[in-house]
Amino acid sequence: MSRSYPESVPNIAALASALADPTRVMICTSVLDGRAWTLTELSRVLGLPMSSTSEHVSLLIDRGVLRERRQGRHRYVQLASAGIADWLEHTGALAGERVESAPSLAAKTRDRHLLEARTCYKHIAGRFGIQLFAALSANWWIDDSVTVTDSGRESIAEAWGIEVPTVPKSSRPVTRACLDWTERRSHLGGWLGDELCREFIDRTWIVRRPNSRSLRLTSAGRERLDWILTTEVTFL
Repeated sequence: MSRSYPESVPNIAALASALADPTRVMICTSVLDGRAWTLTELSRVLGLPMSSTSEHVSLLIDRGVLRERRQGRHRYVQLASAGIADWLEHTGALAGERVESAPSLAAKTRDRHLLEARTCYKHIAGRFGIQLFAALSANWWIDDSVTVTDSGRESIAEAWGIEVPTVPKSSRPVTRACLDWTERRSHLGGWLGDELCREFIDRTWIVRRPNSRSLRLTSAGRERLDWILTTEVTFL
């Protein structure tokens, strides 16, 4: 028998219950790179039996956290939306503690890479992400409300060839501050955050590490983005 309430409320409990299991959290953080994964890839990376992976993924799809895509005989899953990605990152920052990784050199190395730089859905997170946010703020390319300034719009176009719209082209904001779950500071989300990540990858200033959402700055990237890497980060 279901309980009734005096007024309607969002079913937050159902969504939260989807992450009430460390394995499902690991699945969600794996697909936070914004790409579509096959169940075989998730099973291999997480070291899970295929049956267990399928069971957890099905629940996450039912709860609206993941969505399924089929192409031929292949079944792909990815995060249901950018909003879900933002929720996961923000919730991770509020959690206050981590589920420890395996006590192995390989696991510690993966953790270090994630802390240095990673994708948060389609934008850049980790230490490099907050340094990028700090550099844009220090140069007044974005203001205190995380809005691109007139001088910032010109500078971003000149530096990276990205034409920042004055008004959003969709319901997604041009810029937004996204709370980084490892650094507890802001990195840049929104349309511009996605575009900067895409542009840096296209220019091979950053590259994706295999089987992970962590990113690696190349030697060319360190040279061209040195002014970002040396920006002092304050509490943002």
